[in-house]
Amino acid sequence: MAKPKKPEGIEELVAPVEYPSIQEITMLDWYAAFALMSNTQSPETAAKYAFDRAEAMMAEREKRL
Repeated sequence: MAKPKKPEGIEELVAPVEYPSIQEITMLDWYAAFALMSNTQSPETAAKYAFDRAEAMMAEREKRL
């Protein structure tokens, strides 16, 4: 099998994008992602809204378990 080509020129200067592993996603992240689907707020407040909603979901989950 051939070796991957070494970056050259400008490509060598650009840091590779590192995507998080799916194993690193927490349940809070998962709930926040679903909360974002129904978000109609501005992008500036979307993250706060999503995580506030996710924390409420986690609290309710604990009550029901």
